[in-house]
Amino acid sequence: MTGVFAVPSVVTAGLALLVGSALALSGCSAGDADTPRSSERAPASLEAAGPWADAFLEALDADVSDSEARVLADGRVTTQELEDAHAKVDTCLRDSDLTISYFADGGFEVGSTVGKSPSNDIGRTNKILEACESKFDQSITFLFEETRRNPSKLDDAKITVPCLRMAGLVGPDYTEEQWRKDQDADAFPFDSMGEQTKQCALDPLGLWRQ
Repeated sequence: MTGVFAVPSVVTAGLALLVGSALALSGCSAGDADTPRSSERAPASLEAAGPWADAFLEALDADVSDSEARVLADGRVTTQELEDAHAKVDTCLRDSDLTISYFADGGFEVGSTVGKSPSNDIGRTNKILEACESKFDQSITFLFEETRRNPSKLDDAKITVPCLRMAGLVGPDYTEEQWRKDQDADAFPFDSMGEQTKQCALDPLGLWRQ
């Protein structure tokens, strides 16, 4: 799908087949076979995660690397931890002559250190990217962005539709049910790539994005 609301939490941008967080894992494993699962790591407390605690616990249960588990174990992701994870992914990619540039509004673009476009070999590039993310950023970026844009983990329709109304993109008769239908169909009665639409997708509650 295309359009701002095609992605649940962030607007992905950049190279067509190389944007957003890699969902499938291939290449290097997240850790050795004897790496303890999160339940065995026993995080001290996920209280700081609030309503996102289950999401943090689910991420920890996904056989994440020790590096990522240390970030997630306290139930929050700081800006510095996000930047550190991104730097580690970039360093990992550079071992294969690739680079990654992250955008402030979410998404990223993969580049090359040798002048050859990564899009020339999408299969190889995605495999390397997924392997690097499996080591350092399976869930960090997602949880950082989601807890920032929707800290109370409210229903997306309930926070997005009022934003669209306030922006003048839809009328007062535009319902949450209609938004869900439009979301599923990827067909909105407004410019789905416009700046105001982007604002409502990224920061519907007006908490961080100016």
